[in-house]
Amino acid sequence: MNSNIKILALSVLLMLGASCEESLEETPTDRLVSSTYYKTREEAISAVNAIYNPFRIYGDRYGAQFTSIEDYGSGRGYLIAFAQYAGPMISTTDGQYQSFYVAIRNANIVLKNVPNIPMDATERNALLGEASFLRALAYRNLVRSWGGVPIRTEPLENVNEISAKRASVEEVYNLIIKDLQFAENNLPDKQPLAGKPSKWAAKTMLADIYLNIEKWPEARDKANEVILSGAYSLVQVTSSAGFEQIFGPTSVTSTEDVFSIKFSRSSSGSNIALFYAMPDSSYSSSGYGSEYAYPNAPLLKNWDKNDLRYGFNLYTSYPDRKGVIVQNQVTQPIRFGKFKDPGFAPSHGNDYPIYRYSDALLIYAEAASQANNGPTTLAIERLNMVHRRGYGYIPNMPSPVDFTSLTAPSAQSFRELVLRERAYEFMLEGKRWFDLVRTKTVKQVILEAKGIAIPDYFLLFPIPVQEIDNNPELSPNDQNPGY
Repeated sequence: MNSNIKILALSVLLMLGASCEESLEETPTDRLVSSTYYKTREEAISAVNAIYNPFRIYGDRYGAQFTSIEDYGSGRGYLIAFAQYAGPMISTTDGQYQSFYVAIRNANIVLKNVPNIPMDATERNALLGEASFLRALAYRNLVRSWGGVPIRTEPLENVNEISAKRASVEEVYNLIIKDLQFAENNLPDKQPLAGKPSKWAAKTMLADIYLNIEKWPEARDKANEVILSGAYSLVQVTSSAGFEQIFGPTSVTSTEDVFSIKFSRSSSGSNIALFYAMPDSSYSSSGYGSEYAYPNAPLLKNWDKNDLRYGFNLYTSYPDRKGVIVQNQVTQPIRFGKFKDPGFAPSHGNDYPIYRYSDALLIYAEAASQANNGPTTLAIERLNMVHRRGYGYIPNMPSPVDFTSLTAPSAQSFRELVLRERAYEFMLEGKRWFDLVRTKTVKQVILEAKGIAIPDYFLLFPIPVQEIDNNPELSPNDQNPGY
């Protein structure tokens, strides 16, 4: 048995709470038995909480790496080959693949065992909805970066049960939709703890999934449910610094926070600030300086500097540890400032947003226009809401920056406008790359921005060799092309 699989099996045993008992009763050593666990409400809650830990990779490379391959970003160090579209760092992507499957395994344990626990039915179903939401998030990440992957919906209780064929992209999306439909029907309107998904978070992800598979009416309607719920509103800002209310290291949540991976200033906090700050910068406790802006990117050169998001996201000089202003390097003249934390804790407190209220507004705008073969009045208004806030205007009131000249735009031209707004609104949030891929414009945009022709194989990560070697249902022919 491969050592990685042994480690995985051992980790499951440990997670199941295996302990030394004063009993000589023999139990099968090839099975990861959970029959003596998950009997109480407290154990159910603990099992659900265990699903979150693998998603902490959002506070590390997984949350930062896509910046370097987006049309406005680049990278250095270990990211050089990635930023030049030569290929990902396979040890990194293999680890990310494994993390998402650990989350899936943990969710499967909940979905199998918690239904049998005697407890309040509404609370039990909410916990199952939470597990379904998180499993959907893990599969969403897998299918976007690896394509079709093995579907596992049962917990690994036998080390020989790793066998699973490589499912199609459609099959993975069908499972995601099924999980999210269950989640939206069982999660509460509001969670008592920030960082837990609500029914509105499930609906937002479902709208996003429908957008990705081009089910325009479904994406439009699901996003509209979130908007009409009144559960969220855009945070009002009057300066670039105002966005710290949303992204700052001490912000616990905000009125537009639909779902985020939460971190705090502790030894187990986030490292996201380190990837963007230089080693001597006061914006982080150390700093790798791994990611920086691509200065010739049309998206940046054409960005109206009156947009407050410009000043929040980009900077050309920064204060060092002594407060001395330092100019960025000539070769890297613009750097990113969305995630910064001058608190100098062991780690940083910046949360990583998965969905914000602006997601629902912009998903609605794009999907409604695509479904209608051209933008509706409401689609334009919801695009304007995000745009106005970016300039510091009240989102729900007409402003001088409104898109008012859209008398008869085509669906395509309006979609391009929405995609540009998404690029500015979600900069560094891991969405631009996938927007370009799903709209099949990634090669054209990157070639125009950077003069680099992306090879076909780069659009997907390689399936880990460990998966192919240890899964009897897979063969080398199941590897993504080019690897």
